[in-house]
Amino acid sequence: MQLQTSMLENQIGAVLFGKGDGPRLGNPFWLVWRENGRALQSGWHEVETLRAAIAQAEEGVRAQATHLELCLTDGYREVSGKDFDVRFPASARGRLGLEIRHREALLRIAPTRTIATNRGFRRELDRFAMRSGESSANLLQAARIRSFEARQFLITLSAPGKVHELYRGSRIVAFQEVDRDLLQATISDLCTWLRENLKRDGRMTYKYWPSSGEESQANNTIRQFMATVALGRIAARSQSASDAEAARRNLGYNLSAFYREIEGVGVIIWDDKAKLGAIALAALAILEFRQAGLIDPRHYRDEFDGLCRAVDALWQANGSFRTFLVPAERNDNQNFYPGEALLFWASLYRANQDDALLGKCIRSFSYYRDWHLREPNPAFVPWHSQAYVMLYEDTSNAELATFVLDRNEWLLAMQQWDMTIAPDFRGRFYDPRHPEYGPPHASATGVYMEGLADAWRLARSHGDRREENFALALRRGLRNVRQLQFVDPEIDAFYVHRKAAVMGGLRTETYNNEIRVDNVQHCLMALLKIEHESDFPW
Repeated sequence: MQLQTSMLENQIGAVLFGKGDGPRLGNPFWLVWRENGRALQSGWHEVETLRAAIAQAEEGVRAQATHLELCLTDGYREVSGKDFDVRFPASARGRLGLEIRHREALLRIAPTRTIATNRGFRRELDRFAMRSGESSANLLQAARIRSFEARQFLITLSAPGKVHELYRGSRIVAFQEVDRDLLQATISDLCTWLRENLKRDGRMTYKYWPSSGEESQANNTIRQFMATVALGRIAARSQSASDAEAARRNLGYNLSAFYREIEGVGVIIWDDKAKLGAIALAALAILEFRQAGLIDPRHYRDEFDGLCRAVDALWQANGSFRTFLVPAERNDNQNFYPGEALLFWASLYRANQDDALLGKCIRSFSYYRDWHLREPNPAFVPWHSQAYVMLYEDTSNAELATFVLDRNEWLLAMQQWDMTIAPDFRGRFYDPRHPEYGPPHASATGVYMEGLADAWRLARSHGDRREENFALALRRGLRNVRQLQFVDPEIDAFYVHRKAAVMGGLRTETYNNEIRVDNVQHCLMALLKIEHESDFPW
């Protein structure tokens, strides 16, 4: 079916509101009646018209429903079992449908159902195999498997009613929409999510699954203390008493839950791990809270001093860091934790102007510059960029500036903007040629933007030609962040029942609706840096 969108939307709207039969439908189509996200009735229909399918719905369901989800299918293609994972990659979730026939059993999954359940193709295959009493391997050999495409629509049933055509269960954020107003709206919504997900006792939601409406029991102390830093920056920005109280509540909860002393040093420990990154970010949170006037400088003095001793203990004379106090034999995550520690030290040096501390920072810069260049990894760049820009601004050490500008220019190649990729992917940071760099992820895009925001400010102060490229990358990144955000409870959260828990949050990817706290805080802290620059070029 190749009807123009406006014509098809008009025909769908007409039949729903009592005028005409709608388009003639030659393929199966998927209908879900929903009440504020909750599915009341769903199923596949193989009748000729939409009107006939609507007539099959129970009268009570039609009266109760607030929205109707519709997929019109087309473009069916055979898929051999050996090509299953190639033809059904994660990036096709929400764009392709899956059909499996085996004996008398049929499984057909609409793209919008994939989005609503957050289940991947392989998981659907495994579930079907379990119900059929077969192994997935046998099904791949014996079953008939097809992919199909679908036009996706969401119809608002309350007066006056509206038909929205969706792309992967959402709407595309056009690059033309990216301006300061969009920046402000995105920041506001990110702040809303953090406020909504802070519990009364100060605990922050770590990971939330919108499809099931459940919170994960997993946790990560580095990401929790980064969220604490973000709450402090929200409070400093808003000057709101309620935001300040929320930030203090979260800091107090996290220190109470995770701070311990081991052999004379303070550590952040959870799951029998005391990581350099968590120790440094907890110390950074206390430091920033003091500087913003959120806590008295005497508050958490013992904890702060203990954390500082721990960072010192992990620093080595050659400039490197050990990355774990517990277990002591671990020394991995070198692309992450030393940069987090140096960001804390750069902030501390700005506060105390201690020459001995500066000497350690510069020695670490020399060590990690050479270490990184031997085997570059993009995850290294944003943390070190933020630290080195601070140190450059306080020391005018030209080597720091040169390294930051060079590494962020190198990072730009990771940002996807090619017109051949899906439009909802554009602006994210992901290099499919280097799977070792990690999968696409909202938190990765956010942290890269944090470093790029500082690199842009540095380039601007130097009159460096790369200023424009960094600014363009940040605008493109904002487009991607807004694409991932739950913005409209009626549209991109159409399948979510507990809407307050997700609004303003960032999905991990457009095809993976899991919300993790670092998705939100990394992107927020990057955008706050852009907001602070009144002359940022839009």
